[in-house]
Amino acid sequence: MEDNDRLIEQFMKQSRQEIADDGFTERVMRELPNRQAQYDWLPRVWNAVMIAISLLLFFAFGGAGLVKNALYQQIDMVLTQGIDLRVVFSLMCACVFFISYKTLQKA
Repeated sequence: MEDNDRLIEQFMKQSRQEIADDGFTERVMRELPNRQAQYDWLPRVWNAVMIAISLLLFFAFGGAGLVKNALYQQIDMVLTQGIDLRVVFSLMCACVFFISYKTLQKA
């Protein structure tokens, strides 16, 4: 693999061509208008509204109780079957981290 990379790099160095544009690129770049985001605030407001609605629906339909019951069931299963509680806690932390990471990536 390294040999291929070196061969490609050597080929690219040997076949490199400079094209004289007499400053055309710089002139074009200077003449381009400055881009200012007109709707930079819209995604943030949209995310905040959707998070608020999601939390409202979560608590309105008893999501907290369902999560509590699910956690109690998992803890009961761990205690009755002898599974190490640290493993379950680690997996739960990993899931929370993954969801947070993906959410932050989209923002």
